[in-house]
Amino acid sequence: MDRVILEPPWRGLGLGPVLAGAAIRRLSQDCVAVACEPGLADGREMTEEQHHEAAAKLSRVWERIGFEPFQDGVNILDCHLQRPQDFLAERQQEFTALCRAWQEHHHQ
Repeated sequence: MDRVILEPPWRGLGLGPVLAGAAIRRLSQDCVAVACEPGLADGREMTEEQHHEAAAKLSRVWERIGFEPFQDGVNILDCHLQRPQDFLAERQQEFTALCRAWQEHHHQ
């Protein structure tokens, strides 16, 4: 997986970690580790400070599915640990709860 881009209206809902985590889990079945360098891939122009801020925010998102800081802005996910699987299950439960709340709100 080269990059993950979530359209702006879908950002901030917890969908990014769920989709990326599920894709990584499926694609990394025979892998020992997955490396990730959080950065923006949607072509927005940013100052260096804005870029660092955005990369730090994305790094925190990736940590929610088990990535850990490694070096030089690169994060690593150990595919053999149970923890990333548990994190992904938690993110899926959070997203499912959000979907249920949305359905209940819009079906009243």
